[in-house]
This record gives sequence, C-alpha cells and structure tokens, in this order.
Amino acid sequence: MASDIRHISLRIGGMTCISCQQRIENALQKTKGIRKVKVSYSTGTADVDFDIQQISESKIKNVIEETGYSVLKEHTDRAQNKNRAVGFLIIIAALYVLLEQSGILNLLVPGQLAETNMGYGMLFVIGLITSVHCVAMCGGINLSQCITQNQSNEGESRFAALRPTFLYNLGRVVSYTIVGFIVGGLGSVITFSTTAQGALKLTAGIFMMIMGMNMLGIFPGLRRLTPRMPRIFSRRINAEKAKSNSPLIVGLLNGLMPCGPLQSMQIYALSTGSPFAGALSMFLFSLGTVPLMFGIGALSSMLSKKFTHKVMTAGAVLVTVLGLSMLSQGFTLSGFSIPSISANASKTSESTGDAAEIADGEQIVNSTLQPGSYPEITVHAGIPVKWVIDAPKGSVNGCNNAIYIPEYDIEYKFKTGENIIEFMPDKTGQYNYSCWMGMIRSIITVVDPGTEIPEASDNGGDTSDSGPQPANVQIPSDNMAIAEMVTKEDKTSIQQVKITLTDEAFSPAIVVVQTGIPVEWVIDNQSEKDENTTMIVPVYNLKGVLQKGENSLGLNPTEDFDFSNGDNTAYGYVKVVDDINNFDEEAVKKEVSEFETLIYPPSWFQTASCCQ
Repeated sequence: MASDIRHISLRIGGMTCISCQQRIENALQKTKGIRKVKVSYSTGTADVDFDIQQISESKIKNVIEETGYSVLKEHTDRAQNKNRAVGFLIIIAALYVLLEQSGILNLLVPGQLAETNMGYGMLFVIGLITSVHCVAMCGGINLSQCITQNQSNEGESRFAALRPTFLYNLGRVVSYTIVGFIVGGLGSVITFSTTAQGALKLTAGIFMMIMGMNMLGIFPGLRRLTPRMPRIFSRRINAEKAKSNSPLIVGLLNGLMPCGPLQSMQIYALSTGSPFAGALSMFLFSLGTVPLMFGIGALSSMLSKKFTHKVMTAGAVLVTVLGLSMLSQGFTLSGFSIPSISANASKTSESTGDAAEIADGEQIVNSTLQPGSYPEITVHAGIPVKWVIDAPKGSVNGCNNAIYIPEYDIEYKFKTGENIIEFMPDKTGQYNYSCWMGMIRSIITVVDPGTEIPEASDNGGDTSDSGPQPANVQIPSDNMAIAEMVTKEDKTSIQQVKITLTDEAFSPAIVVVQTGIPVEWVIDNQSEKDENTTMIVPVYNLKGVLQKGENSLGLNPTEDFDFSNGDNTAYGYVKVVDDINNFDEEAVKKEVSEFETLIYPPSWFQTASCCQ
C-alpha cells in the first residue's frame, strides 16, 4: 500500500519542563504510522509527519492526551490568558507578603543547619513541593520499574514488593547527591565573596521563578530561558534507561536528566564552595522528592488527573514564592538596596537608631545584638567608626551569627560578649546591611559632619525594648534538683528531673543535668498567679505557656542557661555537667548565687521559631 505522508503542527498545553518535550516525542515515535516528530518545549508545539493510511490526526491527538497533555485549539482567548496570568501574579505577591511578614519563610532556614551558604530547610521543602512535578514527569518511569515486578512477587514479603521502588528512589537520591558533590567541588575551586554568593542566590531565585511560572503556563515566552542539557546527552541517557531492567540503574540515570528544580538547586550547590555541603544540599533536596515518588504506585490509582493538576498548580505557586524569596535575599547579599516588608527587616528610616559619640578622634557606637533583628545606627561622614556590639548569652544564633555590610566590604562573625566593627564612612547616605542569608536587614545612616544626631534606642526611642536590663533578682541556691537516669522500654536512656513553681519561686531553683542525654523536665505549676502561666527561656528565645499542674518539657541541653516566670520575679538555672554522679555541688551553688539575672525585651522572642 502506497504511503501518503502528511504534516501537522499542533499546539501542546501542559508542558512544564524540557522532560515533557522528550516524553511526548517518545510516545509519538513509538506509535505506528508516525514517520517524523519534533516537539518543542520552548514554542509549545509538536510537528508531526505521519502516514494517513496508518494513523489519523485525531489518533495522534489522543496519543498526546493519553500521555497527560492537551492539544490546544488554533485560536485561544488572549484576554482570558491575560486575566489568568494577572490572577496568578496577584496570588503569588499576596502569598509572598503573607509568608514573609508571618516569618514562615524564615522557618524554612533552620538555624541548626545554617553554617553554610544555603538554607537546607528550604531545599528540603522545595523538594517536597516540586515532587508533584517529579510525579508528572517521572511517575511513569517509577511505575514501569515497580508494577510489573511487584506482580511477579505476590507470594513474597511486603519488603520484597517494595524493593524495586525503594531501589529506584535510592538511585535518584544517590545520583542527586553525587551531582551535588561534583558541583560543590567545582565551587570550592572558585572563591565566592558574599556578593558573588548573593549573585548565585539571585540567579537560583530567577530560575526558580521561571520554573514556577512555566509550571503554571502563564508566560510561554519564559520557556526559552529554561537551561537544558544538550539533546545528544539527554537522548543517550534516555536510551540507556530504556535498555536497563534495574530500578537502581534507572534511578541513577534519571537523576542526570534535565529538570528545572534540579538546575536551580545545582546553582545553590555551586554557591556552597564545598563538595560536602553541595552533596548535603542535593541530598536533602532529593529526600524531599522521595515521599510522593515512593507512594506514586498507590497514589496513581487514588488521585484523579483533575486533583493532581490542582496540587501541581499549588506547588507551582509555592515554588514561585520561594524563588521570589531567594531573589530578595540574593539582591540584599549582592549589595543592592531594596525595600523590605519582613517583620525581621530594619525599622523605618525615620528612626535614627543608635547614635555615635565622638571621642579621641573617632565615633563610638554602642549597640546590643538581638536574636531576630539588627540595630540601626547613625554616624557622621569622614570620621572613623568604632562600633561596639554587645552580644549577650543566647543572642547569637544560626540566623544572625554573621553580618555583611557591602558598602564597607565587611563580613564579621559574632561571638558572645563584646564585638567591635571598625570602618570609615566616607560619604553620606543610607546603606543597607544584612545577615549572611540576606534575611535580617537593617540600615547604617551616614550624615554630614556637624549634624546633630538625636539620641535614640534600637527601636527608635522606645527604651522599653532597647536590650536586656538587670532584673536584680537572685536565684535561690540552697537546694538543687539532680536528674535521674531512666531506661525506657525501647532500651534508650533519658534523664528525668522535676521542680515546682509556687507563687514565690521555683523550687528547687537549680536543675542539674548531664550533657548529651535527652532530658524529660517536669515543672509542677502550683502557683495561683497569672504571671506564672508563662515561662521564659532566653537562651532559646522561648516564651512558653505553663498550664496548672505538671508540664513536661523535652530538651537536650549542651550549655548552662537561666529561666524565669512571666513577670521576671522568679528565676532558675539549669547547670549542664559532664557526669551527674560526679560534680562539685558547692561550686555550682556559688556560680548560681553570683549569676546576674536579666529582663529581656519582647523583640527577643519574636523570631524564636526561626532561630532556636
């Protein structure tokens, strides 16, 4: 039978990344009657040459739709698309403002892991969110590696049935981690200044926003800006995946495929300047993608396409918001001045902040470091500045531990106690500075010589929030509660200790625990005072609620700390020793009796959830 070759050009809807292009091409190339096919993610089109004697145009459209995409009509409502784009932009902007002002964006960067140049919590959440995208792009691969093998192992254990999908996801995690190690190693060869790190973060934010908007399909022109692997390499990887019957090998190869989320995170890994930090960042990102990918076999039969599309849309909005957050932080670290709406940002320029005093030919500025904010200061131009920043115990954390002042090329890491930063302000103006992540921001105002600077506190004149003040309350040191070791049913060891809160004081007021072992701390609140329904622990920036009766707190302390009731009239002290069976009780009592108690301002506890 003679062939009758025809050509059609179709507009495809629903493509979210370069893998969509390859997925549609593979499906069409395997269809009988298709002679040639070229799908373009950038233009959102599919050019198909086919034999009308073997396949019809409607059948070609069915193949595309069965793959999970749509064939668009020739004429679409541009006004409707424009309204849809505007609607999504309003949602993205509103959600960004809400999450930034509430501090939720900061929750994605936990202080415990904040010693490198990335927010590992954010990377895990991004992996969790974009796993919806992974399901859409790679779910078929996952199922192909798991379902048939599961059916042949019906008589075996549940673990045996889960083994293929476990190996597939293990391969992806290993692959992502290795790539992170290599990219981070490349970054270690290059010296990144804070400005350069900011530029990389800015770039990653831009690519994340592009990825999110492409997933939403609101600006088709942005598809051309998506970085991609050369076609020759992607085809080779696809071919190797097709030949392999091992879920582990397919997972390893799948981690090398071009993907928007991966490329954004690889830029992050590069900015760490360390192969191990790069590997850890990609490892945590890949872990975020595992839960949904691991359960895709069950979910695929439970979730409708309509519901999956809604989840994917919500994920795309959140990815765009997180990209916007990265963009904002990148701008700050790169030295650009941008307005901030964050609760942790600097105060308004109407406040002069801490004012300089001139002595012996230099300006001396005294400030107090607080956990979730930096002080504003005002100095004169042309006179050297000696900025003395007092960091009380508990004030330095993973968020604020390193300060970056781009105008004066200063990077300084805080330590508990006195910190001195010196610089020469040579011109007037307002200069932004921030923490190393670009999240906590404030301003240095430089005025002309001779200009009178009104005295002000850190918060623009409200002396009630100017820093910790002496409480003049002595902690009772006549008695102490020593923790007891207890072995639980699961054979793990913990410490248990109990104290009582009365109307007058904590009793005993000294708690002794051993370092490195979890503590179950019970506080029996027998007080009738309203003020004793609150407990304050400054070292953890914690202000918690105490119910009447017994309250159980879990902690694993590594350093000594004090605590108090809500009105700072009753104080206690937790002493951490190497061995609770062998320590100097008299020395501990003497230490506590000499301890200076402090009253901390409300702002001390505003960002406790960010940097505990």
